[in-house]
Amino acid sequence: MSDVKVSIIVPVYNGARFLKECLDSLLGQTLEAFEVIVVDDGSADSTPTLLTDYARRDARVRVLTQAQNGGVSRARNAGIDAARGEYVGFCDADDWIEPPMYDILYAEAKRRNADMSFCGVYKNLERGASKVDLPFPDGTLLDAQAIREQLIPEMLATKTDSEQLPISGYTPRNLFRREMLGALRFEPDIHYAEDLLFIVQALLEANAAVVVNRPLYHYRFHDGSVTKRFSAHVPASHEACDARLEAAFERAGLLQAYAPRMRVKRRKTAAQAVENLCLPGTPYAFPERVRRARAYMNREDVRALFADVRLKGLPPKLRTKYALMRGRHALALTLLYSLMR
Repeated sequence: MSDVKVSIIVPVYNGARFLKECLDSLLGQTLEAFEVIVVDDGSADSTPTLLTDYARRDARVRVLTQAQNGGVSRARNAGIDAARGEYVGFCDADDWIEPPMYDILYAEAKRRNADMSFCGVYKNLERGASKVDLPFPDGTLLDAQAIREQLIPEMLATKTDSEQLPISGYTPRNLFRREMLGALRFEPDIHYAEDLLFIVQALLEANAAVVVNRPLYHYRFHDGSVTKRFSAHVPASHEACDARLEAAFERAGLLQAYAPRMRVKRRKTAAQAVENLCLPGTPYAFPERVRRARAYMNREDVRALFADVRLKGLPPKLRTKYALMRGRHALALTLLYSLMR
């Protein structure tokens, strides 16, 4: 296939349950001259058979196979290495898109000569869908300075402590000029929050990003979603992500400017580290959850994060969590998170 406008990379591991809906939406889009690169990351279900059938029937589907499961970052990196498109996009195997998504993102990026474009999303829950818009008017062009002053801070955290995040650092809502990415790849050793790190690193290189403030991507939340289940990688991945973000900010001369947001972000992810111990799939009985929570909350760096937290004015639920974190009440916080499951 020559003159490929967009390469859409789909990592999949044992994803046969939703893969057909995902691929049908990609192949039914209105953009012409695209390729779908599906990276089978060592699937043991019917995914390989399904992919063989799609590749046989449609030349726009390319299948890469990894013998062993290496994680979503390695799978995405393999897709980037194989991509031939002018722009690169990502779609998760359990999600789907609106037909004009890549047509619009590509057209806007080309029209504005932007290295990146991004859109709103639908959050699809079992009980229904909700739109998640962007805090910029449709068609806004953010140059390199605006990216650094307005966009990146909103991806890190709110100005003050909150459970909200103005802009989710979610890779599949974006389109990236492949030439701009250069050698940038996902970090294979970060298994959680890898999207945010990749996007911020890309934004620091981008000449401009254009906003398409319409929900065009469907993000499916289900029982198997990564964010809803226990992961042994959560604390270490968040900490590695933060360290590499700060290294990138230091190189860009932005470390001091972003320090307040990074502190807010760190408090939020510290509380999530305790919550993670109580999520479905946890291997720990309640006493062990409490023990691990207490050990984590007693760490000097975690204690320092909450020593100066302002509880007044916080939403009641967040105020309770942060008060328990500050007081290092491991039993009470673990019980709270366990009851919220």
